[in-house]
Amino acid sequence: MTLEDKIGFTKIRELLAAECTNTLAVRMTQDMAFSNRYDRVVRELQQTEEFRQILVLENSFPSQDFIDLTDELIRLKIAGSVIELQALSDLKSSLHTIGECLRFLLRDDPIKYPYLHELATHVDLDPAITKALNKIVDDRGEIYDNASPDLMEIRHLMNKKRADVDVQLSRQLARAKREGWAPENAEATIRNGRMVIPMLDTHRRKIKGLIHDESATRQTAYLEPSEVVELNNDLRELEFAERHEIQRILAHFTDMIRPQIDSLVNAYWFLARIDFIRAKARLALTLHAGRPIVDSITKINWLDARHPLLYLNHKGDVVPFNIELNDDRHILIVSGPNAGGKSVCLKAVGLIQYMLQCGMLVPCRETSEFGIFDSIFIDIGDQQSIDNDLSTYTSHLQNMKHLLETADANTLFLLDELGGGTEPRSGCAIAEALLEELYRRHAFGVVTTHYADLKLLADRYPGIMNGAMLFDTEKMMPLYRLSIGHPGSSFAFEIAKNVGFPESILKAAGEKVGGEMLNFEHQLQQIELDKQEIARQRTELEVADNFLSEVTEKYQQMTEKLESKRFDILSNARREAQKIIADANRTVEQTISDIREAQAERERTLQARQRMKAEGERIASAQEKHEEQIKEVVKNHRPDKVHSAGAALQETDTDAEAPIVLGSIVKIDGQDTFGQVVELKGKKAVVESNSIRMTIALSRLVGTKKKAIPSDKTSRTNNRFQSIYDDINEKRKSFNPTIDLRGQRADEALANLSHFLDDAQLLSEKELRILHGKGYGILKQLIREWLQGNRDVKSFHAERIELGGDGITVVHLH
Repeated sequence: MTLEDKIGFTKIRELLAAECTNTLAVRMTQDMAFSNRYDRVVRELQQTEEFRQILVLENSFPSQDFIDLTDELIRLKIAGSVIELQALSDLKSSLHTIGECLRFLLRDDPIKYPYLHELATHVDLDPAITKALNKIVDDRGEIYDNASPDLMEIRHLMNKKRADVDVQLSRQLARAKREGWAPENAEATIRNGRMVIPMLDTHRRKIKGLIHDESATRQTAYLEPSEVVELNNDLRELEFAERHEIQRILAHFTDMIRPQIDSLVNAYWFLARIDFIRAKARLALTLHAGRPIVDSITKINWLDARHPLLYLNHKGDVVPFNIELNDDRHILIVSGPNAGGKSVCLKAVGLIQYMLQCGMLVPCRETSEFGIFDSIFIDIGDQQSIDNDLSTYTSHLQNMKHLLETADANTLFLLDELGGGTEPRSGCAIAEALLEELYRRHAFGVVTTHYADLKLLADRYPGIMNGAMLFDTEKMMPLYRLSIGHPGSSFAFEIAKNVGFPESILKAAGEKVGGEMLNFEHQLQQIELDKQEIARQRTELEVADNFLSEVTEKYQQMTEKLESKRFDILSNARREAQKIIADANRTVEQTISDIREAQAERERTLQARQRMKAEGERIASAQEKHEEQIKEVVKNHRPDKVHSAGAALQETDTDAEAPIVLGSIVKIDGQDTFGQVVELKGKKAVVESNSIRMTIALSRLVGTKKKAIPSDKTSRTNNRFQSIYDDINEKRKSFNPTIDLRGQRADEALANLSHFLDDAQLLSEKELRILHGKGYGILKQLIREWLQGNRDVKSFHAERIELGGDGITVVHLH
């Protein structure tokens, strides 16, 4: 069994060949080989990626008549050989396809598909060949009447003779029907290539002529009237002349193209190559495969990789996996339960890497990183050989010997159930020594095992790491999910219990193994569960910390805004008061002047007093108006929490401020929250309150002389944190990272998008998808211009073509 059989690449070849329509392209799939040349791999990947884009985006690329004529053309190199009429028809249609491919790829914009464009530049076709074909043969594969003057004359005579035959046959058939010598529904027909009329057997001699056939019942004879015999003889001679003339035309055309056979063969190689690349692109679309990042060094950093054949067999319902191997950590030891997916994962690594180095797109995220290996080695399955008198373990040892002879830093090895097939202690020791040697050679590899000693290698060598295929201990079933960083458990006892194995046998086996071993297995799983839970809690705490810091900052900004507004209002009030006083002084002076001029007349004095009263009322009204403005500003810009923060600040005014050092009890400015400084970071401090840590600027902290956090305040803070925590959890449950803005007005869409990004920032989401559709592109342009000016947006781009293309924008947040 070859490496391609072991990893499943043979099936990939079959699927690829099924996508080809050209026989030479099918041979190319059989000749496709693993390459360690970086430039060649990149070129073939890019050619396939460009054609994948053509299949998705373009409609004008030809899709039929990818006919291979290389064998026929090579035959025509022999002097005296003549092209067949069917080959001539295929030549015309396939050369038309080649011409359409060249026109598409060599059009004015070569940058769009540069690698396919470069492939097309090596094809040189003489337009005289196509011109000659268009004069000789039509689209149905028949020779034109005017292909030569002689052929035109021959066919003209043939048409005249056929018309004469039809006239004579019609006349004799009408006579036979009239006399009752032929059936009433009789029609002229052909027997032995001659035109005949059906006659009743009893009247076959009534008309002179030749009998060519009779019916199965012997009741009908097929007669060629003597008047038609000579005409049919002339017609047969003209048909012979027609064939000879067509043969002469074909020979002349063959002689014309014979000097250009090599360039034609090259053109048909190009056509086959295009069909081969198209087949790879079609298969890539079926597998949802893409072009990853490729580097010339040895490395593996795959994201959301999927086993191609499993993906097809299970219609896409496959658990993806992430894996990273680099210079620092280059050997992965995978453990886990039986039937948990270890071997499938191993084969997937080999198959995906092999596909890439054969120039095929691979089923993983396009941001994945691939390196180039000189060789891939795999040892998997039962390789017992009766013919060679080899046991399974002996066969494995021979494979390991071959690996040791060739392995180096550019080798990728894949070893399944390493150390198995023999006495466990000896097998494990040999496996351990083998891995240590491969580690020293800096070879890259993935190994599956159940041996605990091999799992412990990761603790001794920094370049070796453990991986586990996870298992659901509640449902007692494998999850088929690879987790790197810790060893897995075999769960032999749990699986045996789940299948109904006798409890007494399991109990006896447990006693033989010992409690420590069982505890070790359970601790491995528990460590992973604890690790995941700690990671989840850490994420939630970071979200809560960021949220509280953001809320605190907003309150601080609101307080500063209030103070600024208050200062502006007071300043305006002072200026207005000064103006009122000045106006009042002028009114008083004018009143005194009027009284003096009127010499204290009663009516004039009364009028002056009324003006004084009116001015006083105006001043009072202006004062009330300013007071109302102040109240309104305070109401709109000072929320309840700011009031409570102000009250809390007043309560602590009696506490003398103290410098902020490590361990200080501090109060957050603008809130009633106390906390302890656990870390200082330049102009910021990490404050812990009720087990919640927040990073806050020192300018927003007030130092106190308290020795401990007040308990009543802690209770209130805890309640508020719990409320925020619950709100965040509720938001996370219902949050969808994709928003659909299709059909919305611009202002409505931008408002919804703003809320959407706010929620994403709160929940620490980093990647979002905005569905706006294509249409005329107006909404898309507005949204992208808005994103361009948003400081929370790190970058954005159109979605992958097969997932929606330019109708969806993918956004990455800071």
